[in-house]
Amino acid sequence: MEIWWIILIALSVVILLSALLAIGNFASEKFMDAYERMFSIPANVEKTVLEFITEQNYNEFGGKLKVTRTKRLAGDAYSARNKTLILTDATLSSNSVGAFGVVAHEMGHAQQDFTSKKFKTMKVLNSLGWIAGKLFLPAVIAFLVLLFFENLFVYSMILAGVAGGIFLFAVFMKLMTIRLEKDASSRAIAMLDHFVPNNEMKEIKKFLKTARLTYWSDLVRLLFGWSGLVKRTRMFK
Repeated sequence: MEIWWIILIALSVVILLSALLAIGNFASEKFMDAYERMFSIPANVEKTVLEFITEQNYNEFGGKLKVTRTKRLAGDAYSARNKTLILTDATLSSNSVGAFGVVAHEMGHAQQDFTSKKFKTMKVLNSLGWIAGKLFLPAVIAFLVLLFFENLFVYSMILAGVAGGIFLFAVFMKLMTIRLEKDASSRAIAMLDHFVPNNEMKEIKKFLKTARLTYWSDLVRLLFGWSGLVKRTRMFK
């Protein structure tokens, strides 16, 4: 009976690892496919994207939110520094289901910035992460060098602990980002739910989940980038 448990556990590990590697390697491609499809579906609503932005800006942000354009493909974002929605020409000129989903998600980040400490906390942690990331490789190299010196073993272990701590902090930051993105998507759904038809809301919810999968992909790449089975990613962004 024990051998069957071992086989079952081994199969479960292989299946889980295969699923994680698939997410790491193909989430971005899946998102871009969903992005193109969603931008080809007209939204059955009375407002344009620009009207929706203007209405939400005055209702939720007192007109303090600015809007600027970017030519970067799928480069829609929110800048907390300038209180600005950065939107692509494709988003601003579209009246598609995808455009409404993207805009609402970025306005969800704006809500986080205006009404809670989540966005501000992440900003501080990202700054700390950027500094910590610069120390990771030197700490690893110093650890490996000091291993050759018997009398410096304690220092090598300290450096190993520092490198391990930085790596765990990077994992924590990836998880925090996923949580932040999920919250922004929930806020987006709440914004759109009262005037977007139910069948289109289902598509938007699927689209936002697909977008969030790219952040899980980033975490998988951090964890398994050393193996060569997935593309590597930066520890901190």
